[in-house]
Amino acid sequence: MHPTAGHGRLRIVRNLSIVLATAIACVAIMYFSIPMSDTQQRQFDVVLVLGNPANSDGSIAPIARSRVLEAIRQYRAGVAPRLLMTGGAVQNQFVEAQVMMQFARSQGVPASAVFAEGKARNTVQNAYYSYQIIQAHDWTSALVVSSPTHLRRASLIFSHYPLAWRMQEAPWPPDYSFWKRLWYWVSESGYTSYVRLFGFPNSDQYLPRVHFTPPKL
Repeated sequence: MHPTAGHGRLRIVRNLSIVLATAIACVAIMYFSIPMSDTQQRQFDVVLVLGNPANSDGSIAPIARSRVLEAIRQYRAGVAPRLLMTGGAVQNQFVEAQVMMQFARSQGVPASAVFAEGKARNTVQNAYYSYQIIQAHDWTSALVVSSPTHLRRASLIFSHYPLAWRMQEAPWPPDYSFWKRLWYWVSESGYTSYVRLFGFPNSDQYLPRVHFTPPKL
């Protein structure tokens, strides 16, 4: 092989590596620069738990279980006096919010302190239908609980609503491997960066057009 050809290939590989590294850096900046709250307050009207599909037998899945347990921990710490579960029957016939609500009750949370929203089919609708319930009860603030990689996408959505909110990370299920978590980080950061640039598809009826910023408390 002619030495010039070898140098040409090395140059191409080097240039492609630079492009790839730049793209990864841009995605990381867009993703991790998303604010995780719009308020300084530490107490809220409700802990809002974003849904995750139930198992095929109707039992609570590991991710949803982790989210609900974190919500219960916040509830028992006095962060909010009630829980609101959100999520419809997306991947099977079981309504996510109902499954999570039943699990919360099984952990000793009083039935009077747990609410459920069972229409939402994605995160945008989680916010939309939950906000209707929040408005109906004259609540003005929410601690939003979800998995680590999901929170920044949720932040983009909740920033459209006149609500004081803060994101709260639920731990990964203990049996989730490093590679499984890495896949969630990679896929979620890519998608979240995309919707930050171009908006959420097919969501005009669920996202207010005006961006609200509640006063800092």
